[in-house]
Amino acid sequence: MRHELLKNEIVVSPALEKVLQTKMQKVEKRLKRYHPEAAHLEIRLKRLEKPDSFECTLNLNAFRESLHAKKSAPELRAAIDRTFEALLRELGHYRLKINKSLRTGS
Repeated sequence: MRHELLKNEIVVSPALEKVLQTKMQKVEKRLKRYHPEAAHLEIRLKRLEKPDSFECTLNLNAFRESLHAKKSAPELRAAIDRTFEALLRELGHYRLKINKSLRTGS
């Protein structure tokens, strides 16, 4: 799976990079059966000014579809965790939809 990390005025520590790698591996594991090399994950990290929090946005382009997740939290690590959880849920729903359509032939 190809990935791109876009940071807006945020310094990513080595520990946070390791967390991101672990999260990306979870996504890649879910895509293993569905051509993971054709997938592209865009990770955007951003500091929000007004509420003094962080925002993480994930865009996964695969299957001729685009899955999207966006969450914010007071801490960057929490925002990343929540966003990847949301993306994995959305990916699970999409996989069920694909498998169902393959079984019914529609």
